[in-house]
Amino acid sequence: MPEETINQRLRLLIKALGLNTRSFSLKYNLKEGTTRNYIDRDSTPSADYLASLINSIEGLNPAWLLVGKGEMFLTGAPEVQIVDVKRPDAQSDCERDLASARREVEQLKQLLAAKDELLAAKEEVLTLLRGGKK
Repeated sequence: MPEETINQRLRLLIKALGLNTRSFSLKYNLKEGTTRNYIDRDSTPSADYLASLINSIEGLNPAWLLVGKGEMFLTGAPEVQIVDVKRPDAQSDCERDLASARREVEQLKQLLAAKDELLAAKEEVLTLLRGGKK
């Protein structure tokens, strides 16, 4: 099997992070046109661009990015995400579900807080009706 090019590794990295070219460029403060040149036109990435990636993406294995040696991410890297590159929509489905669940949790927290306020108000009214005695 022929060795991967740096451009192919860059494409793999973007997919492994679950991003598209635009979101990748925005997240890592890169020019989208420059990233597109590297992944679509197979231009050779500049040293500054590669250094920026290595410094920005926690756990990225520089040896993998530069020459294809080793694993994409160093062991224990917190930013490692496992993405099925054959089904990139699977991650976006999971992200949508997670976002929905987080919104639901926040709504439930607000409902609980409102319930607690109502119970406290009820207790206050009962105390007043009893003539100030608990």
